[in-house]
Amino acid sequence: MRRRRVLLLTVLLGWVSLASQVAHAQAPRGMGELTVDELVARALSDNPELRATRAEVDAARGRLVQAGLRPNPMLDLGAQQSVTGPDNNLLVGVTLPLDLNRRKAGRVGVAERELEMKEAQVAERERQLSAEVRLKAGELLAARRNLRFTEDLLEVNRKALGLVQERIRRGAMPPLEENLMRVEVNRLDASRRILASKVEVLALQLKVLAGLAPDAPLVLRGDLSLAPARVDLEEGLRRALTARPDLLVARAEVAMAGAKIRKEEAEGRWDASVNIGYMRQNFGYDLNGLTENGETRAITDIFHYVGGGVTITLPLRNRNQGNIAAALAEAQATGRRMDFVMLTIRQEVAAAFTQYEAAQRSLEIYGQGVRELARQNLEVIRQAYELGRTSLLDVIAEQRRYIDIEMGYTDALKQVYDAMVDIERAVGTLPR
Repeated sequence: MRRRRVLLLTVLLGWVSLASQVAHAQAPRGMGELTVDELVARALSDNPELRATRAEVDAARGRLVQAGLRPNPMLDLGAQQSVTGPDNNLLVGVTLPLDLNRRKAGRVGVAERELEMKEAQVAERERQLSAEVRLKAGELLAARRNLRFTEDLLEVNRKALGLVQERIRRGAMPPLEENLMRVEVNRLDASRRILASKVEVLALQLKVLAGLAPDAPLVLRGDLSLAPARVDLEEGLRRALTARPDLLVARAEVAMAGAKIRKEEAEGRWDASVNIGYMRQNFGYDLNGLTENGETRAITDIFHYVGGGVTITLPLRNRNQGNIAAALAEAQATGRRMDFVMLTIRQEVAAAFTQYEAAQRSLEIYGQGVRELARQNLEVIRQAYELGRTSLLDVIAEQRRYIDIEMGYTDALKQVYDAMVDIERAVGTLPR
C-alpha cells in the first residue's frame, strides 16, 4: 500500500513540475519561424485588402493629374453645297474653352484633398490590420500554451496509467485505481484534440490576415509576455488626438468638403470660350459676263473669310445653387463626424488604459496569490493522501483545479496582451 501511494505521488509531483515548466515555455526557434512583429510586417506588405486600398491611392493620384488639365479645344468642320447651282462653302473653326473663375483650382483642390484622404485611409487600415494580426496571434499563442500544457500532462498521465496497470497485474493495486487514471487520460486526450484543432484554425485565420496561402508553413515564435506600456494616459491621448489615422481621415474629409464648396461655386460663375474660324465661299450666278479682253465667262468667284468671336456662359438661371447647397450640407456632416471621431478616440484611449491596469492587477494576483497557493494546496492534499487521510479522487480533483488555474493564468496573460494591443490601436503609434 505504501509503495502504491509513493508511485502515484511521484507521478502527481511530475504533473506539478511540468505545469511550472510549461508556464514559462516558449516556442522553439527554427527556420522559417516568425515573431509577431515579423508577422505584422508581412501582413502590412502582403495583405490583399490592404494592397487594394493602396491601389485606391494610385487612382486618386491619377484623378489629381486629370484635374490639373485644361479642357481640350474643339475643331468644327462644315461644308455647304447649293442644290440648284455650283455654289458651295467650306467652314473650319476652332473653339477654345477658357476655364475661367478658378475652375481649375477648384478641381485640383478637390483632387488633392481626396488624395490626402486616401493616404490617411491606408494608414488607418494599417493601424486596424496591425491590431487584428496581434490579437489573432495572441489567441494562437494562448491556445498553443494551453495545448502544450495539456500534451505534457497527458504524457505524464499515460505513463502513470502504464505503471498502475503493471501494479494491478501484480496484485498491488485494486482495479478501481486503473479506472480513475484512465478517466483522467481520456479527459486530457479529449481536451488536447480540441485545443489542437483550435490552434490549427487560428493559424489558418492568421495566414489570411498575413496574406499567406492556407498550405503555407507558419510557426509563430514567442509568448504572451510583452513589455509594459511606455506611455501614460495623458501622453497616449495627446498622441492619439495628434496623429491617429482615423482622425486624419476625418480631417481630410472636412478639407475635401471645403474644397468641393469652392469647386461648385466656381462652376456657378460665368465662363467663356474663344472661337476662330475660316470660310471658303465659291459663289456665282448662272449668267455670263465680259472680261477685260471682251471675252465672255461665267459670273462666279471664290471668297475667303477669317473671323473670330467669344462665347460667354451667363449664369442667369443656373448658378449651380443645388450643388453648392449639397456641398455645404456635406461640409456640416463631415464636421459632425470629426467631432464624433474625437469623442470616440478619447473613449477608446481611456478604456484601453483602464483595461490594461485591471488586467495587470489580475495577472499579479495570479502570479502571487493564486498559482502558488494552488501548488501548495496540491502539496497538502498529496501529503494528506500519503498519510491515508484522503483518497486518490481528492488528489485528482485538486489536480484538476490546478489545471484550471493554469488555464486561467493563460487567460490573464492574454488579457494583458490584448490590453497592450488595444492601447497601441487606440493611441495609433507607440514607441518600441
